[in-house]
Amino acid sequence: MEKKTKDDKPAENAQQEWVQARRLQPYRPARALWLAVASSFILTAVMSLGAVDPSTHRLYTSFHLELMGGAFLLLFTLLYIFNFAVIRRWRSSAGWLMATGLVGSLLLALAFTLLNYQLEKTLYGMHFSVLAVALSFNFTAAIIAWLICMLLYNVTQRQLTVLENEHLQAENLRVHHESLEQQVNPHFLFNSLNTLDGLIGHDEERAHQYVQRLAETYRYTLGRQAVATLGEEMQFTRGYVEMMQVRYGESLGLEVNLEPDTLRRSVPPISVQLLVENAIKHNVVTQRHPMTITIECEGDRLRVRNPRQPKTDSGPHSGIGLDNLSQRCRLLTGRDIKVTSSDKYFEVDMPLGNYRE
Repeated sequence: MEKKTKDDKPAENAQQEWVQARRLQPYRPARALWLAVASSFILTAVMSLGAVDPSTHRLYTSFHLELMGGAFLLLFTLLYIFNFAVIRRWRSSAGWLMATGLVGSLLLALAFTLLNYQLEKTLYGMHFSVLAVALSFNFTAAIIAWLICMLLYNVTQRQLTVLENEHLQAENLRVHHESLEQQVNPHFLFNSLNTLDGLIGHDEERAHQYVQRLAETYRYTLGRQAVATLGEEMQFTRGYVEMMQVRYGESLGLEVNLEPDTLRRSVPPISVQLLVENAIKHNVVTQRHPMTITIECEGDRLRVRNPRQPKTDSGPHSGIGLDNLSQRCRLLTGRDIKVTSSDKYFEVDMPLGNYRE
């Protein structure tokens, strides 16, 4: 069983907070009822300060206020439940959410007013003039409920955004730690030093370049932020491939087809290199079986493809796998990676984030 390191704790704590926040979304029926009670009490209290009953031209009696408070309580409960349902359904589209919530709230208030007027007209013989006043009151209630729900939505989204960023940073700390472990494990060091030893005394220039690439690998791994640009990742990946080409020679190739504008898109750090590393690690790369890794962009997704020529024994996994990459992409873009495997090719489509300066 693997031992947990100190760097794993921030990631675990952030993950627990993330799950807890998702479970405790504030759009629950109990909160809708609580908001309805508070809103109906405040609105009824405001109306009682000098408000006049249009049917009698007198101040509202306590009986009228009790009926009004009960009607507001029912209306506000329906309004909050409706808006909470809209938020849960359209949480990712703020514009559609606001329009649907406002129009739906007004229509709900209209239907409630008409039904309430018919009931009161049958029981108490209310005048038609009451309908216009009731409509203005209930439309006011609908707008108030909608505004409160939008305020609650915006506050919640900001809190979740902060939590997402903390989770993403903690997850990347864990990835950096695992990447460092991969770079300093005996197998990697043995291959790197063995390759370097073969160059010393035979090709001093290539040995010098190899040491530089090895140092750049460590430097990039140590200095990464929570998000990188595709341009930065490609520069790092090219350096990694050049270092591997010292070992594999012309048997290993890299073909890159990317538009310059695409290089400003955001990606999780050490993501493209991870896919290239996996392709080299799990496939045969020899003169008889050369391998060219292709990196290209289709729409807003990056595709890394390599021919399938699997090794009989690819060695132990490093722990930096596709599941981890998928989780980091989901945090950054809200979308997962897509893995496609056939008899001839293995490819991973990775979603790209927003443009960065």
